Amino acid sequence: MLLTKFFARRGYLRKPRDGFTLLKEGWGAKLGLTNAVHVGAHLAEERAVYEALGFSDVLWIEASTTIYQNLVRDLAKPTAAKTRHVAVNAFASDAPGKELKLLHFSNEGSSNSIYAATPLFRETWPTIGETGVAEAVTTDTADRIAAAHGFTSADLLAVDVQGAELLVLRGAEGLLKTAKAVIVEVSMHSYYDGGALQPDVREFLRSRGFMEIRRPPKHGDQLYIRA
Repeated sequence: MLLTKFFARRGYLRKPRDGFTLLKEGWGAKLGLTNAVHVGAHLAEERAVYEALGFSDVLWIEASTTIYQNLVRDLAKPTAAKTRHVAVNAFASDAPGKELKLLHFSNEGSSNSIYAATPLFRETWPTIGETGVAEAVTTDTADRIAAAHGFTSADLLAVDVQGAELLVLRGAEGLLKTAKAVIVEVSMHSYYDGGALQPDVREFLRSRGFMEIRRPPKHGDQLYIRA
């Protein structure tokens, strides 16, 4: 009974809930989050959340050159918020200098990945697939990219990179030492061939002092906070 209450208080027995939704519902204010490094920016769909929570600075890291150009265009659109947005075209991984291929997918790049889709991916999202285009990218680490743009620390590290989450986290040891929270897109099943699964991400973050707030979704963003 005591053990059940212990885990219930920490959210382990609750249903999955999107990490950014949890921030909006109070975790952002509770943790005192003020700045973020967001790896896998796409078109900064989470911009409104950061601005509503009063973040002062957000670094957006996007691997695809084509998407990056659109990202810069969208971030240039003015809002009433005072949040400073910085965008950079780079591929964050576990080490610098590796040459990789970023596979393009048909949903405007939302599913772009260095990993090919598995049969389960195609079964789950039958209207989405690889386009046959592969973009050459050179890796760097999130720590190096962030530092080069004035982000030597961040309250929140967000990672949404279609199976390459563990690679990003391994290259973000410096950011993880100061982060109060991490939001990672996790999968319980293999949608990308060779991509990380939630148990691997969970164990890595636990070893760095973070704990999950809710049960993991089958596929989606999960919030971790410093234990």
